[in-house]
Amino acid sequence: MEQVFTFERTIDPQDHFIPLVVRMKLDLAGARIHLADWQALADEDRQFLVELEIADPAQGRHYFNALRELLAAANRGMIEQSDPVTEAATDWLKESEPEPITQFKARAGIRGDWQALTRFQRYLLCHAARKDDVTLNQQIIAEVPALQFSQS
Repeated sequence: MEQVFTFERTIDPQDHFIPLVVRMKLDLAGARIHLADWQALADEDRQFLVELEIADPAQGRHYFNALRELLAAANRGMIEQSDPVTEAATDWLKESEPEPITQFKARAGIRGDWQALTRFQRYLLCHAARKDDVTLNQQIIAEVPALQFSQS
């Protein structure tokens, strides 16, 4: 299940920041929001956006429309939909492990089978690679059993 991770709740107990699972879903739905938009939403609306599934383009459109309605109800105005991310545009949707991720894993001492990772876990790994942050790597690996640090 895609969820907000413990490390995110620890560093942001008041839910001021957009969780990684929601960021992924925004990409899948072709939506861009500002932090102020997220903060204007009621807690139950935020949780709804965390839990709402996106398994196909139709669900992505549904997610976008639900988000648009929630933001309008929170007096945040209307958002425009852009093109949802595609496999060609982002590494985390690729079926085969992208070379930059293979290189990142080698540099960071991370092991794990790309095929065994869920879409969200791939998103997290690609996010960690973009940030190249040792602490973030440790936090993600602690919560993703399919990833581990290599033994030295």
